[in-house]
Amino acid sequence: MENISELKQHLHAVEQTRQISNAMYLLATSRMKKSMQNIEYNLTYMRRLRATIKDIVSKTKHNMLSDPFIELTEGGKALFFVITSDKGLCGGYNSTVFNLAMEKMREYSSPVVYSLGLKGTEMFVSHGITPDDNWYGASQKPSLYAARSLAEQIVELYDDCSVSEVYVVYTEYVNSALQRPVCKRILPLLRRDFGDVEYENKYSAEVLYEPDIQTVFDQMVPQYIIGVIYDIMMQSAASENAARMTAMQNATKNADKMIAELTGQINAARQLAITNEITEIAAASQTQGAV
Repeated sequence: MENISELKQHLHAVEQTRQISNAMYLLATSRMKKSMQNIEYNLTYMRRLRATIKDIVSKTKHNMLSDPFIELTEGGKALFFVITSDKGLCGGYNSTVFNLAMEKMREYSSPVVYSLGLKGTEMFVSHGITPDDNWYGASQKPSLYAARSLAEQIVELYDDCSVSEVYVVYTEYVNSALQRPVCKRILPLLRRDFGDVEYENKYSAEVLYEPDIQTVFDQMVPQYIIGVIYDIMMQSAASENAARMTAMQNATKNADKMIAELTGQINAARQLAITNEITEIAAASQTQGAV
């Protein structure tokens, strides 16, 4: 058994660690709630935008709309945009996203890799893959400006035919206890991608678009991609904070158990020391009496 001094030092270290883990738990909880509010704000906008795009893609005659945004090209390059965190201490959040990205990337030859998040970039480099581009900081504080910048770069690559498919690998936020890794195709836009969208207005007549349907669609798609990227970034941020909240909560509970065990060991060691002192005093008294 360690002596009392060593046990007290160990206990002090665990108590300090508990204070840090509990503070990180409270901070992650606060950030997660804020991210959830932003997700709700964006959902209304995305619902309206997706309904409009579905209306154009589904109800328009094919000869009226010829656009690379809705045409799937076989054999082209694929772009994988992988979103992870800049910091650790969030359980398996980063590893699950990275493993899913690697699994999907094996289906394509020489895919283009974009990494948003320091941890994801480090994982790719450790596996001998250098991302074609990477960003830091946006995963901690997602903003519409960052989403617009990323979306414009992705749309430009797609317009130039540098890539024929664009996938985003991220963590979808379900609730505070469940977050799941997802690989989502955002380009091209296919009819089956909008199967879960309900029409806001049900009608059978043909809709007239001004100035024309092609111009309207070409203007809407970049805005749609910006909205999707922003929504994905917000869900990733909420998922990261939820994962960190759970990890820090478990760490705090483990620290509480260790504190209880160390306190018991200190009490036992102190009791043992007192018993030894009493035994020594009694033995000394008996020796003096015998003399």
